[in-house]
Amino acid sequence: MIARLASIQRIWWQALSALLVNFPFIGRLSFAWCPAPVLNCYACPIAQVSCPIGSLQHFLVIGSLPLFVAGAIAVSGMFAGRFWCSHACPFGLFQDLLARAPVKKLRLSPAFGWGKYLSLVVLVLILPPIVKEPFFCTLCPQGSLEAGIPIVTQAWMERRFGGADMYGTSFGILGMIGWWFWFKIALLAGVIAAAMAIRRPFCRMVCPLGALLGLFNRISLLVHPRPSPDGRIRFSLHDCPVGIARPDHVDSHHCIKCRGCYPNRAVG
Repeated sequence: MIARLASIQRIWWQALSALLVNFPFIGRLSFAWCPAPVLNCYACPIAQVSCPIGSLQHFLVIGSLPLFVAGAIAVSGMFAGRFWCSHACPFGLFQDLLARAPVKKLRLSPAFGWGKYLSLVVLVLILPPIVKEPFFCTLCPQGSLEAGIPIVTQAWMERRFGGADMYGTSFGILGMIGWWFWFKIALLAGVIAAAMAIRRPFCRMVCPLGALLGLFNRISLLVHPRPSPDGRIRFSLHDCPVGIARPDHVDSHHCIKCRGCYPNRAVG
C-alpha cells in the first residue's frame, strides 16, 4: 500500500516538474542558463532550463573548466542524491509510463548499473574534447524525443502546409536529415521497447547524470530510513523501479530514492 501510494505521488511530482522545465509560463524570461538536475534537452523549443550534461560537454569542448555546472550538480547531489531521478526527471517519467505497458518484465543484473559510469567517462568526459562536439547529446534519446522529432515535424508541416517558420528555413532543416538522425530515432525506439520490458533501463544502464548524482546518494541530506538490525523494521523491495534486491544496496548509486521501499514494521 505504501509503495503504491509512493508511486502515484511520484507520477504527479514528475508531471509537475516536466511542466515547469518545459512550459514557457514566464513569458520571455528564461532560466536557460541554469542547469537543472534532470535530463531535459536544452534544444527543446520550449525548454526553460539547460541540461547539466549538455552544459558540461559544452565547456569541455571549448576548453573551459565547467566549474559552475559541476558545482550545480554537486549541490543538487549533496541535497538529494538521485531523488531528482525519481521525482523530477521528465525522461524518468517517460520510462515510468512505458513500464505500465502489459508486457512481461525482465530482471536485470545489478552489474549493468555500472554502464552509466562508462557512458559518463567515455561519452561525456573523453570524447567531446576530442571530437569538438557534445557527443553524448548527438546520441541522447531524450534529445531526439524533445528536440529532434518536434523540430523536424514542425519543419515538415511548414513545408507541407505553409505557415509561420518557427525554427528557420524548413527546407534547410529537412535537408540536414540524414542517416545519423534516423540512427538516433532507432536508438530512441530501442529505449522505448526496452522500457516496456525493463523498468527504467536508460536510468539504470546509460544515464551519465544519474551516475554523477549517485555518487552523493549515501552522503546527501535526503537519506533513506534504515531497517532495524532485529528485522522488525524491514524494506519492501519487491516493486523497486530499478531492481534493487538487497537492503544494503538501498541508497547506493543504483538507488533513485523513490521511497517506495519505505521500511515496514513487522507484526508480532
